[in-house]
This record gives sequence, C-alpha cells and structure tokens, in this order.
Amino acid sequence: MPHRLTTIKRFRISNDVLILILEKLNPVTLYRTCQAFSRVFALVMEFQHLRYKFELAVTGMKDGPASYSTRSPFIRLQLLMAYKKDWPKILWTDEQKVKIPAASTLVGVSGNFLYSVGNQSLDLVELPSCRTGRPPSQTRHMKYNTTPQADCVAVDSLQSLIIASHTYGGPNGHIGLRLKIRNLWTFDKHPKASAASFDCSTQVSQPVAEVSIVICANRVVVSIDFVGGSAKHLLMDWRTLQAMWLEEQDVIILNPYYILGARTARGKLALNLYNVSNMASVTLEREYELPPIWAKATLRFSRNTAPSSDIYTPSTALFYSDPSSRVLLLTAKQAGPTNGIHWMFVPESYFQPTSHPDRRSVPWSYWNQFCLIRDVQSNTLVGHPQVTGSRVVYLEKEPIHPGRGHPERARLSVIDFSPCPEATNPPSKLWSLLGKQSVLIPNESHREIPTSATNGVVVEGIRATEDNIVLLLENRGDIKPVNILTFGVPAPKTARHDTQYHPAL
Repeated sequence: MPHRLTTIKRFRISNDVLILILEKLNPVTLYRTCQAFSRVFALVMEFQHLRYKFELAVTGMKDGPASYSTRSPFIRLQLLMAYKKDWPKILWTDEQKVKIPAASTLVGVSGNFLYSVGNQSLDLVELPSCRTGRPPSQTRHMKYNTTPQADCVAVDSLQSLIIASHTYGGPNGHIGLRLKIRNLWTFDKHPKASAASFDCSTQVSQPVAEVSIVICANRVVVSIDFVGGSAKHLLMDWRTLQAMWLEEQDVIILNPYYILGARTARGKLALNLYNVSNMASVTLEREYELPPIWAKATLRFSRNTAPSSDIYTPSTALFYSDPSSRVLLLTAKQAGPTNGIHWMFVPESYFQPTSHPDRRSVPWSYWNQFCLIRDVQSNTLVGHPQVTGSRVVYLEKEPIHPGRGHPERARLSVIDFSPCPEATNPPSKLWSLLGKQSVLIPNESHREIPTSATNGVVVEGIRATEDNIVLLLENRGDIKPVNILTFGVPAPKTARHDTQYHPAL
C-alpha cells in the first residue's frame, strides 16, 4: 500500500485583515516583515499610513507626538521622503544668509539656535525646521545683555533653558567659572533653578583654551580645555546646583543617569561608564578597554545633538531621530609625526551596566567586534565631525597647491548609519576595522559646496542639526557671514534653492 503524504491547507488572509495586523506592528518589525513577504511589501507600498511607518524604519526615525488631526500620514510621509531623498545627497532646499558682526568673539549652534556673542551681548537666531513646525519665515530672534561677556552658550528650548559661562581670574591665580542659568525667553532666573548663577574655582592656573557646555535633562557637563592640553569637566545638576569635578580626558552624557568618560587608569586607556543618578555617590559601573596603540592619543567625543530619549522630543515634531539608533563617535588623535586621526563608531546603546562583577571590565579584544574604525586624513579635515542621531556630517578641504592659482575647495561629507538601509555602498579602504558583530552599516556620500552657497568665501567650520547644516564662513570686512542650509523646506515654485537674508541681523 503506497504511503499517503500529509497535506497542510494554507488559508489566504484577506487584505483587510492583513492590514489590521500590519497596523499593530512597530516600524522595524513592519520593515522586516516586508523583507520576508513580497505580498506584505506590495500592500505596505499601496497604503500611505503603512508606507509612512515603513519609511520611518528605513530612515532611522520614530513617529512624533504632533497631532494627526492637523498632520495626516500623507503630510508626514511627504516630508519624511524629502529627508530620505535629500540628506544622503546633501541637497538642502532652503538657504538663509545671516550677517554677524566680525567683532563677535564666539559663534556657534546649540539647541536649534545659532548664537553669537558680541560686546557684552548675546544674539540668538532660531534655526528653521518644517519637521517641528518652524518654517524659515516663522523663526524667532532674541538679544540679551550678558555682562560679563560669555565664553560658551548652551540652549535647551524644551526646558526653556539657556546657560552662559564666563571664566575669570580668581584667588591664588586659579581660574574661576561662573554659570548663568536663565530662562531662554526672558533671560531672567530659570524658575526651576535654585539660583540664577553658579560660581566655583577650577583649582587650575593655566589659561583657558576652550569651554563647552552640554545639557541633558537636569544634568549639565561643562568641559574646560586649558592651554597645555589638560582638561577638567564639571558635572552639575542645574536645578539643585549640586556639582563635582571630573578629571577625564573627555566626558559625554549618555542620558541623565549615565555618563561615559575617557581616562587612563593603571596604565590603560579606557572608557568608564559612571552612574550619576545620585550626585552624592557617583559609581563606576563598567570599564571598556581601548586599543593599546591609542595609549598616547588625545581623545574627544562628538556630542550627539538628536534627542537621547522620546521624552525630550518637541511636541510639534512630525518625526524625529530614533534614540535607540544614536551613534557614539570617539576621535583618537595620535601624537607624533604621523598625526593620524581615527574615528571609532559604536551604538550608544552598547554601553550598559551589568550585575555580573566579572563582566565589569571589558577587554578591547572582545568589544572591538561591535565597533567600526575609520582612518581620517588630518590635512583635509576641518573642525570636528557633527553627530545627529545616526548621521555624521563633516567638512573636508582640498590642500592648497602653491602656484596653481586655484581657490581652496571644500566639500560636505555624510556617513549615514540608518539601521534599516535599502541600499549601501561597499565601505572604502579607509575603514580599518569593521566589527563582525557590529549592527552599524556605513553609507557615505559627498558633495562639493557650490560657490552660490559661499560666494567664494572660505568655510571655516560647520555645525549640524537634524534639519540644518550651518556654514561658518571667513570674515569679510566687518561682517562674518553664516549660511543656514535647511532640509525639508517645500521648494518654491520659481526655484529649488531660495536664498533669503535673515532680517534680524
């Protein structure tokens, strides 16, 4: 008697039922389901609300809290597709030319504001973002008195917070630090701060080279680089003014509860994960050993300007960079004649505490498989790389060849680490380490900055946000030109690139 094969009947789910199921999936799960089933992919491409969710995963974004009653899936998808198309090609859709007095002692970007410090004054120009309901025509401008003159400014518009620092000569020749903790919209004392200002001594006598400030919820890190190469970092709760000094080479805030510091201990260079949830008892949670070849290198973190948590997202945002996809970038600059620079990339989420004592020290031979390292030509790199979410933006210049008579050319470069890329280019030979277990897939693009964006003026540096690239140009007479290049602005009917001059400055 022949053997009878068992048959299984498969029932086809109707499209209506399948759509109800797909609507329950998060963006990444929906994306992976589309990869596995061609029918699901075809259905998702047909319906805008599902397509929008799919594209969120592709671009490394999350749906924002803005109301769907005024911002439908179609509107969100339309803008998201513009970001997906334009950022990899570095094609901005709006330009604003801001004229800042050349006498300004400090020009920078913080918290989606362009700021400049003049003669005892502080000017703030809001950067455009159609993604959060701030088109170029509706940005704000403020001007405050900051006597004495500020040497660094940090802005957190979600908390209506602005912090301005001032360093000065204190007793015994030690450098003193003063922080003004103010309301962003009035420059009065912030209502949640216990005082309008904070003063302390650095206990260091060397002159100050640079000051930087980073705000994350109620935590603030003030980094002071001194002439000669030493550095100190003030970790503070800006509400209670509880503070402590850290001696690391550099420090970065991962979230309000954990910070990462680079320092040498017991003859080894390592990244230390600190628990700072209790400022009175900061504890070392884990130690990540760095490559021994970097023992004498200068280390510097690049601050990620995208939200570190869903709760730090503007209520008007249509979408925003997924906090779980944030990339950490550590720069190691080698000493000596080679003057080499190495960029190490690793997901921020990799740095987590552990309950196992034997796992608190992580050898480089183990965790290098989760990292990427790219070698950088120091003679072409200008300034510091800018990190926003899973995207890195940096500026390069071609070396000037004497006697050729050609102006120096600059180009913008982007490395995108979107977690679900549709297509990627093979990594270049500059990638000296591609960790076998790393989830990061680099997708690089470059674009020479057109003369129309600079008017032939040399670009001294850049700043980047989720929506803008800001070009800081060389002084022209008594003016310092600054060009704001914005992505996601609907193209005008007459031309794609609409250059505007900001009326405030």
